[in-house]
Amino acid sequence: MSEYQYYEFQAVDRPLSAEDQAALRAISTRARITPLSFTNHYDWGDLKASPVDMMERWFDLHVYMANWYTRIFMLRLPRRLFDPKAVRPYASGWTLEVEGKGGNVILAFQADELDIDAEDDGSGWMAALAPLRAQLLEGDLRCLYLAWLLAVQQGEFEDEDDEAPRPPGLSQLDGALRAFIEYFQLDEDLVATAAEGDDPAADPLTDEALTAFVRGLPATEKDALLLRLVRGEGATLPSELRRRCRETLQDPRRSASTAKPRRVGDLRAAAEARAQERERLAAERAAAEQARRERAEAEARARRLEDLAKRVEAAWLEVEDLIDAKRAFEYEQAVGLLLDLKALAERDGWEADFRSRLAHLRARHARKGSLIGRLDRAGLHGRG
Repeated sequence: MSEYQYYEFQAVDRPLSAEDQAALRAISTRARITPLSFTNHYDWGDLKASPVDMMERWFDLHVYMANWYTRIFMLRLPRRLFDPKAVRPYASGWTLEVEGKGGNVILAFQADELDIDAEDDGSGWMAALAPLRAQLLEGDLRCLYLAWLLAVQQGEFEDEDDEAPRPPGLSQLDGALRAFIEYFQLDEDLVATAAEGDDPAADPLTDEALTAFVRGLPATEKDALLLRLVRGEGATLPSELRRRCRETLQDPRRSASTAKPRRVGDLRAAAEARAQERERLAAERAAAEQARRERAEAEARARRLEDLAKRVEAAWLEVEDLIDAKRAFEYEQAVGLLLDLKALAERDGWEADFRSRLAHLRARHARKGSLIGRLDRAGLHGRG
């Protein structure tokens, strides 16, 4: 297997200039480069630049995947809109790293030893994960908490460590957060355990709340916001305004839960108990479904035998006709019919007659190896 790697970068706040694209083309002659993106994959080689440096200089989002079971997702956030101190309670030595670069903050989420589907070429993940950036700019820290859970899953914290601050809303994850869980293969039982006791309050940013907030802005500030927009500087405006609106409403998502933090060991134990209970219930459902199928099959066979009892001689003739066709499909049908005749003989007490007739049938067709093999595998040995 070749060493497949997938790189995708996306610019959100500022499109790439012609000079930017030329500099990127010098890094890779075969990459797909647009004013908003850089995409390439490698089967043997590697990217001739540092992804962190590319994020610092040009891009706001980065997705990386390699078939040696590694996945990375990076975000660049303007420092004026995102305080890197918010990351500290969730950061770890590997799974979540934060780095200040000039006026920006770069967050790197990563995991290895993942069970990556060989059919997954990496494309499509950027679109699924990109909304997380806007959520962070709005003050929604749930993806940081999920990263902390991933670090727990990866064994980066001890059982005695305290839980990171838990943001509300973990019981109502949207598509981007679900994609984060899927991308990094975060244990669903661990996520469900962490969400226990969550406050599932509806998002307060209703149309009415946003309308009231916008109406309350001073006219001079509205003019300044519109000027940013027409200058093409308004990529982050929706997130900025939504965050400010949340702050005026004292939105609970802006701050973590005040509930007493749990221990990492307790979370792990509860998640394991949840997994065992889920598996037990799944086994019970599977057993009940199997029993239902077996009852249905038994009832169907009973009806079939009742019908067969009215035409036993015709059935033996049908078996011969099927065998004379000398085709695999008809052989299988003949075996099925013989099995029903055997069951009927056992039910009605003429097993000896069945064995005698089966023995004569086998003798007449002894040269048909394919048929005899099917009879043997079905346990139709005649007099034995």
